[in-house]
Amino acid sequence: MPMDTTFAAQTLHCYPPAPALRGLVSHYWLSRDGGGDRHRVLPDGCVDLVLRLRDGDGAWQAFGTSTRPSDVPVEPGCVYFGIRFQPGQSRHFLPLPGRLLTDTAQPLARPAGLSAERLAELIARPDPAFAVDRLLSRWLAGQPPQPRRLDGALTLLSRSAPGVTVSALAARLNLSRRQLERDFLEWVGVPPKVFMGIRRSQQALALLSRPSPAPLADIALAAGYTDQSHMTRELKRYLGVTPGAPRLPMHDVAFIQEQAGAPT
Repeated sequence: MPMDTTFAAQTLHCYPPAPALRGLVSHYWLSRDGGGDRHRVLPDGCVDLVLRLRDGDGAWQAFGTSTRPSDVPVEPGCVYFGIRFQPGQSRHFLPLPGRLLTDTAQPLARPAGLSAERLAELIARPDPAFAVDRLLSRWLAGQPPQPRRLDGALTLLSRSAPGVTVSALAARLNLSRRQLERDFLEWVGVPPKVFMGIRRSQQALALLSRPSPAPLADIALAAGYTDQSHMTRELKRYLGVTPGAPRLPMHDVAFIQEQAGAPT
């Protein structure tokens, strides 16, 4: 089932991918009511492939991993469809490595063999995710994903306790720290230390945004920070907020990279 989330004047319909694609694709999102505005994008460690449609004409753009908050313009009268890849997994679908997309957007002609005209037809259906699943699966059948040790690092980071270090992660995977950093830069778009900081900040923001949040020192510890001041610095750097902000923007995020997460 899709999950709908409202950002300013935009309503995003978010759809989970098929189970076979969930290791590569986080979710699909669709906005049919672009009223024209600027929307805040917060770093999430992911790459999004976005199709902008106007009067039947479409154009693709890849939005890379971001390292700071930014505002993305949304044109009135446009329909937007996005594919949010899991961290480091856009490499299976896009012709550009993550390092060339960081903090920027690049136009693409026909990524993963996806035709803008064909997608325009498919996303008009009640359940566009099913059709896009089939297209992506067909692409992967011709170009099977090639695993890398980077994938093991990303899996460990998603499951490990907060506070894991880059050196410990590299040792766990029998990699040198330098090799791990090269792989993250090439395919995720940021060094592992930055990626960990982004993820910590997201976790802290989620905890701070609860109706009755715990004390700040406890939240800092739970999110993997060394102390409360460390949390304050990273929240300001990556998300542009401080722990004491009266209204933390848990949902004032990515029209392009949707932080709230995909439905399950």
